[in-house]
Amino acid sequence: MNKSYPSRRSVLAGLAAAPLAPAVLKAEPLQPVTLLIDWKPGPTHAGLYIARENGAFRRRGIDIRIHEGHGADVAAEMVGVGKEYWIAICRAPATAIARSKGKSVRSLAVYYRRLPTVLYAHAADRIDAPRDLYGKRVGIVPGSIVADEFRALLAANRINRSRIKEVEVEPGPQALLDHKVDALVDHEELSPAELQAQGHKISTLRFADYGVRLYSLNLIVNELAWMNPARQETARKVAEAVAEGYQAVRDHPARSATVFEQLFPDLSSRYVNLSTQIVSRQLAAPIGSQTRLGWEDTLKTLSSLGLLSRAVSAEEVAIYD
Repeated sequence: MNKSYPSRRSVLAGLAAAPLAPAVLKAEPLQPVTLLIDWKPGPTHAGLYIARENGAFRRRGIDIRIHEGHGADVAAEMVGVGKEYWIAICRAPATAIARSKGKSVRSLAVYYRRLPTVLYAHAADRIDAPRDLYGKRVGIVPGSIVADEFRALLAANRINRSRIKEVEVEPGPQALLDHKVDALVDHEELSPAELQAQGHKISTLRFADYGVRLYSLNLIVNELAWMNPARQETARKVAEAVAEGYQAVRDHPARSATVFEQLFPDLSSRYVNLSTQIVSRQLAAPIGSQTRLGWEDTLKTLSSLGLLSRAVSAEEVAIYD
């Protein structure tokens, strides 16, 4: 049965019934800002939508427009060029790689300070540690950031890559369901959560638990735009609003899931609830903070994999306040 989309009034009424933040609106004209996300909207981006719906952007004089993207590397490249987009949400490895290629992109805030990437499999197959991958078929989406993160997992645990059969697959869990592979790689709140919400017994092996020290979800800006005082002020307001939205997700995941589900009713309610809980656990306080040490670890890992076109420093990649 098709679900009907709720009116904006009903969504805001739901927020009013369970407020995530005060919603005092500014009277001045709002400044339109287009924010690019790295993929189609999902609970990963819930903080952005919560901030939009509870007035966090409007209170700061911003009319936010969220545009769907086509991958973290594409988002970082586009912001680095700075023609169509100058601010975006993507994955930290893509930010660092783009910077190493000479793109004018820098990180303004990091929301996932631990990598959310997991290797997931049918629980009955008992893939519980990296050494269990020997002799297994692992599905890899060619050219994806998670493919590089998988290589980092093998390197960090001294796993002989030649003893694992890597199979090129399309994004999504279908190759696992069709038994074409024994395991797949994705972020925990995406396909693994979707399968678990559908009742599949899925096990997950978290890369962050096995030595892969990489920042992940972050807010990026075009460096030339940041040098413009007016744009810099706008970027800071966007960062404040996004932090407020993700704080709500961290503190009130169930409420946030309800709001997000109203905005995207085609997504399964069980999936949205489970995925939002996972996102909530990923958000460490203070929301959005980034450190030189965290970026140094990220850059060291990327460099060891040969993913950086040139050596870059933590100061080049990130903006610290």
